Amino acid sequence: MSHGYQHLTRKDRVFLRIMLEKSYPKAKIAKILKVHRSTIYREIKRNQSTHYYSQPTYYDSWSAQRKYLKRRKRSTKLEKNAVLRNYVHEKLKAGWSPWQIEDRLKRDRLPILTHETIYRYIYRDYGIRNCFYRKLRRQHFLRIKRHSRRHRIPNALLIHQRPEAINEKKVFGHWECDLMIFKRGTKTNLMTLCERKSRYVMAVKNPNKTAKGTALTLLNQLKRFKSHVHSITFDQGSEFLKYRWLQACLGTTIYFCDPGSPHQKGGVENINGVIRVLLPRETPIEAISQTKLDKLVKEINSRPLKCLDYQTPQEVFDVMTGGIKRSHENSF
Repeated sequence: MSHGYQHLTRKDRVFLRIMLEKSYPKAKIAKILKVHRSTIYREIKRNQSTHYYSQPTYYDSWSAQRKYLKRRKRSTKLEKNAVLRNYVHEKLKAGWSPWQIEDRLKRDRLPILTHETIYRYIYRDYGIRNCFYRKLRRQHFLRIKRHSRRHRIPNALLIHQRPEAINEKKVFGHWECDLMIFKRGTKTNLMTLCERKSRYVMAVKNPNKTAKGTALTLLNQLKRFKSHVHSITFDQGSEFLKYRWLQACLGTTIYFCDPGSPHQKGGVENINGVIRVLLPRETPIEAISQTKLDKLVKEINSRPLKCLDYQTPQEVFDVMTGGIKRSHENSF
């Protein structure tokens, strides 16, 4: 079984140093790190160090990482070869993708250049990026790092699978959830929830945008009356990736909007607009107390709505839950 070539990380190098000091076989180290053994031999040969006062070499993880980073900063083949560089520029301007350029170079028996090298060349320099990123298929201004790309949501959980009874707001207990972000540099955000049938609103401070932190905040908010939480609809933000854990804890069904389509959960998006009037983006949300937020939400839930035959969301919610909110109105 062959292994694709991959670079070792800083942690891999620390592990390699420890294993070498314990005289582990290089083939066994490679198996543990899930790389080909030639990667280990090449790493040791390239990045070994020499004592000042004696000839024997040794492997030091810190020095090896520094040498690796220094090599990564060297000029690429495109920067060294003007003819090849002009060829790539010409094809990019003509709308060719890096993949097409790579394959055409191989076909014409020209110097080998991978699509990844072309992408790195484009995005490593601001001037070059600004010239060519709009020529790429997806026109990303910044390149998304590998392994940090958004996870795909299973088709079975997309909003199109949501029953018509929920879509038509005929059944109580189906919620929409979103996060409201405030001024740049502020980790604290506002989690908003809206029950589709009653239009009942909740808003709670969320200390960060991580998937784990967001899931904990949501669970703490809904666990007191989880029997009235039959489904929750999210957008496809990375902050909602702990949905399986929420499903297990709340015993509920999760749905997701299509990518880039938060308007599909229009109830909570509309509530966000109402709250945004009272809490503009420049609001220092970390300084706003939860008590103040509770008063703001109580005011919104006390406004009669035409779609509810001029009842208030609070009145409809109390009828549907048997007044459960009244016994937990300090639970925010």
